[in-house]
Amino acid sequence: MIKLLSIAINDLRVMFADRGIWVQIVAIPVAIAFFIGLANGGFGAGDPVPLLIDIFDNDSGELAAQFLTDLRATDSNLVLCPADADLCRLDGSELTEEQAQTRLTDGITSAIIEIPAGFSTQALAGDSTAIIYRSEEGLGQTSAVLSAVQAVVQRVSGAVVAANVGVNVFENSGPDFRFADDADQAAFEKAIYDRATVIWTALPPAVQYSESARQQTSGFSQSIPGIATMYVMANVLVGAIILITERKQWTLQRLIMMPVSRGQVIGGKMLARFVTGMIQYAVLFAFGFMLGVRYGDSPLAILLVMVVFTLCATAMSLLLATIVTTDQQAGAILNLVILTLAPLGGAWWPLEIMPQWMQVVGHISPIAWAMEGFQTVIFHGGGVQDVIPPMLVLLAITAVCFIIAVRRFKYE
Repeated sequence: MIKLLSIAINDLRVMFADRGIWVQIVAIPVAIAFFIGLANGGFGAGDPVPLLIDIFDNDSGELAAQFLTDLRATDSNLVLCPADADLCRLDGSELTEEQAQTRLTDGITSAIIEIPAGFSTQALAGDSTAIIYRSEEGLGQTSAVLSAVQAVVQRVSGAVVAANVGVNVFENSGPDFRFADDADQAAFEKAIYDRATVIWTALPPAVQYSESARQQTSGFSQSIPGIATMYVMANVLVGAIILITERKQWTLQRLIMMPVSRGQVIGGKMLARFVTGMIQYAVLFAFGFMLGVRYGDSPLAILLVMVVFTLCATAMSLLLATIVTTDQQAGAILNLVILTLAPLGGAWWPLEIMPQWMQVVGHISPIAWAMEGFQTVIFHGGGVQDVIPPMLVLLAITAVCFIIAVRRFKYE
């Protein structure tokens, strides 16, 4: 272990002795992240991303219609589908439950709301009823959509209770207080419900809660993790060129003739690239913090995504060194890989603005999985449990690359 660390420290010392490395790790990435951040909205929050909700109104009653009206009024970013057809991304097709579930799983919509048949009648009668809410939120997460639904349900429930209490008080006020017929009772009940709704709406909320994706973030919240991840991959993959050059100059062969194992030699060199990647992350995330970027409520989740992605890039670097035979080939492939995987994976712009099929294709890039982890924490308040799925994918890629690379690597 000590020999492995010595090799890594020596490589890092040689690397950072060259002043040009600071241009590559600090100056250029910082400049690119800054200008791309300006293009993505700069210091302002930018336009909020609409939150699509698929609605199935099986009741079509007055109370159900009121619920949807109140829900729309809680947040101007809520898009109720299929009613708001222009923004629903349905491409003219009729919304089905199967399609809605697919849209939810793919991240097109934020939730599915189903109002059961008989909802209005049962609620006004004081009978137990429920609105069905489905989403991909993790346990303990509270999204903007869920908060809006809970607020409207509370308002509707309060008005219904007021109407039921009013009817009971009227009927128990004495023999002279009787409804002429069911229509008279329904009109009385509706009048109390409407009045309660007006009063409830007029009351100032104790807490005004508002959260929409990217609404409280700047353009740098996208560019900092994106450009950092791109340059981590670029600087770590340079390790493949270094290995090829050292092998061609017989530096690697002389090292393995020393009293160190071959695994320690390669491990030390890969550790040096891993540390370089983490330094790259630290530089750009510190720059983002100075620009006002806030990285969510779980620093540990952010750190874990950094570590796993850097480990993945390190494995890819070793694999690349087994595929090409010259440093010129490695440089050309490195440029191709970076300039393809970075935009494809959402390093330059959010994947959400791309067509659905491109979002799917984009996930062949490890950068897409890293960005998914960062965005979950930064934009949606996620924690460690929420970034486990993308980390597992990155770890699987890491394992495959390492296994293939170790079997193919040649020291001579």
